[in-house]
Amino acid sequence: MRLAVKFFLAYSMVILVLAGIAAWSLNEVAKLSIADDPGVTVTGAEALRSAVSLREAVLVAKRVDMRSLVFSDPEYAAASSAGVMRITQELRQLERLVTSGEEKALLEKAAADFGSYQAAVGQARTLHSQGDIKGAEKLLLSEAQPRVDRVVDDLERLAALTRDTLDQKQSEASAALERARAGVETLRSRTWKAVITAMILAVAAALAGTAVIALRVTRSLRRLSDATRAVAEGEFHHPLSVDTRDEIGELAKSFNSMAMRLREIDGMKETFYATVSHELRSPLNAMQEAARLLEAQTSEPLTARQERLIAIFQKGTERLLRLVNEVVDLSRINAGMLAVEPRPFSVENAVKQAIGIFRAQAEQQRITLKPDLQPDAGAMLGDEDRIVQVLVNLVGNALRYTPPGGSVIVTLRHTAAHIEITVSDTGIGIPADLLPVIFERFRQAHANKGGAGLGLAIVKSLVEAHGGQVKVESHEGKGSQFTVTFPREGVFAAAAQDGRQDACKA
Repeated sequence: MRLAVKFFLAYSMVILVLAGIAAWSLNEVAKLSIADDPGVTVTGAEALRSAVSLREAVLVAKRVDMRSLVFSDPEYAAASSAGVMRITQELRQLERLVTSGEEKALLEKAAADFGSYQAAVGQARTLHSQGDIKGAEKLLLSEAQPRVDRVVDDLERLAALTRDTLDQKQSEASAALERARAGVETLRSRTWKAVITAMILAVAAALAGTAVIALRVTRSLRRLSDATRAVAEGEFHHPLSVDTRDEIGELAKSFNSMAMRLREIDGMKETFYATVSHELRSPLNAMQEAARLLEAQTSEPLTARQERLIAIFQKGTERLLRLVNEVVDLSRINAGMLAVEPRPFSVENAVKQAIGIFRAQAEQQRITLKPDLQPDAGAMLGDEDRIVQVLVNLVGNALRYTPPGGSVIVTLRHTAAHIEITVSDTGIGIPADLLPVIFERFRQAHANKGGAGLGLAIVKSLVEAHGGQVKVESHEGKGSQFTVTFPREGVFAAAAQDGRQDACKA
């Protein structure tokens, strides 16, 4: 799974959880409907108002009708007609407002009585217009008056019933409102708890998912970084395990392929060095020996030019032979096949032997070469030839980088457990940026001074093969100081007893 997909899924999970919380919250809020229906109370109040208004209109119509019959005034007749129309409209409106069956029955009875009343009033008007005034009055008193009184009574009962219904509905609405408020508080509390819990779980899930992805990615990158550092130091021997199929896994595969190819190239290089060095050593030895025989067996004294040519020839072959020997030794060290034979030897004699090799060269370069030996150094367990080789490399480098008039001092100090040898010079020093890598192969502080940059790498390998350490201190223009510290015995002895003479492997 790709890294992009992993991150997308991790964050999508959080988004989906939050979206689910929002949807659930909205659904719960939608349930917070309060049972108080304002239409119920409004409709009841309107019905009560209409019933009271209708009762008053009927009473007014009764008075107007009576006056119109008594006075026979056209204005009263018009007012009576207008009152009837108003009462009719009020009855229709009230019919839409009443809800209960009893209210509807009273309204229908009142409407029927009002219709009978209107019919009786019409007959009375007819009798009055015909001149039968007594008959008209009798009809009003016997039929119209009782009927309109029944209409008023029905409307009073309807208003009272409507008022009772309204009071009951208001009480029910108040109780429902209280219950709804209590339910709202309960639901609000439950919703908050659920939302907070879900949010905590979502955040925890997001942090957990992100942490898992981040830890896996950083762990893989850390392994890759360590392996890269091992390759840079020449110690990468095992391929990285590929646990995922994402970009990190592909990077690990590519890194393994690169490391394998580098090992192949490094092996080819070592094989090439070993082959060339072996092929060069024999002819160089023969050339050096031929120069010596030529110098020794000549029958006549050599001219100055001939002696100079032979000296150049010998110096060149020695230099080439020393370079070949360094390449061979380095190849053996890398292969773990450098022969090391530990035995007790005198450290003081080894130091004097190395100084003796360069005595003539130091005098020729007008450089003071002197030992500073602590007496009674005793013996240490190790390979004397290899220790001498270490000192020869260090002293040779010191002479190479020290100008005429300078000095090189070899100091020997010892304790019951350790032996310390320091080679100090007053030469040109080493740049500060090269000090951390000066012991790596093919590293040179000053390329114009000759050499291939292998001597210090061999020194470090031989010192570590004896269980020791080497360090350097240097300041440009003031000189350098190389210090090697060996255990008098123990580390190297244990390695020798275990048969691990290949401890000098780089």
